[in-house]
Amino acid sequence: QLCLALGASFLCCHKQGRVVCSALACPATMASSDANILSKLPSGALDLHRSSCEELQIARIYQRHQTQLSLVNGYNSDDDDSDPDEEEGKLFTERYYHDNGRQKYFKTYQLLPAKGDQPEAQRLIEEKHFDIDGVCRVDCHFGLGQPYLSRKHFHENQRLKSEQLFFVEDERTMQARKTGWWREYYLDGNIKSEMQYDANGIRCGFCKRYGPDGTIEWVKDYTKDYNERIGEFNAKLGKVALSVSQAAKLLGYSDGCLPKDAAEVDRVYRKVCMPLHPDKSPDPDANERFIEVSRAREELLKHLATKH
Repeated sequence: QLCLALGASFLCCHKQGRVVCSALACPATMASSDANILSKLPSGALDLHRSSCEELQIARIYQRHQTQLSLVNGYNSDDDDSDPDEEEGKLFTERYYHDNGRQKYFKTYQLLPAKGDQPEAQRLIEEKHFDIDGVCRVDCHFGLGQPYLSRKHFHENQRLKSEQLFFVEDERTMQARKTGWWREYYLDGNIKSEMQYDANGIRCGFCKRYGPDGTIEWVKDYTKDYNERIGEFNAKLGKVALSVSQAAKLLGYSDGCLPKDAAEVDRVYRKVCMPLHPDKSPDPDANERFIEVSRAREELLKHLATKH
């Protein structure tokens, strides 16, 4: 009763009519100990595996109480209600059926609570579509705790038609990009195409397309092209000679003005580079301009490093 009056968290163990209570977070005692713990906090950032339990509790990283049980008189799992689940972890499944009674579609999802100005959303876990004969035609899996969504499409003969992998950037809006291997298959099972995507959602490595008889009809080594272009870019970059004042002017600084630190250089550099992106500028000389801007950034960073 005292623990309840003080608002403390506690766990109970029932055995042979006895209750063993272990108080965990009584504000009356926490107030005096918080100051001592805070004085010992590291100057660096918190780390989930290296920071102490108390530090993570004070910072409200842990929002559950530590589960401490007294086992001196044994333990009865049937009476243990000390560690309840959060409501937000509950999964929901919706099912729909064809007129003939066969399953048409089902999906399992988790409700994401509203957060700030973001409304409540459904976070997909699994989704399957079936034809009228009960054959699965589309199978999607989006495992909890990881950003990859796998999607498989099947022919009517149940052979794989295509397989894709997405990197989901936002679970609420389902904004995603292609990643890993993407493959297509003919009705007889022969591979039709295989494309590989890097972490940026751009084609990489060897990508191929095949004819129905298995012959290769198209192939391209994207990574080889990228490395050749990087070599050409770096070669041109090394030939651009700039003074510190010229470098500052290229990044938009007026005469006599210089950035105060590396963070400012990077911030201005990104701002200057934005209009040079191929999605925003059709200018064929944008690449040459980017070479100059990159060289200017390098020169200013070198100047600041020498200065300090």
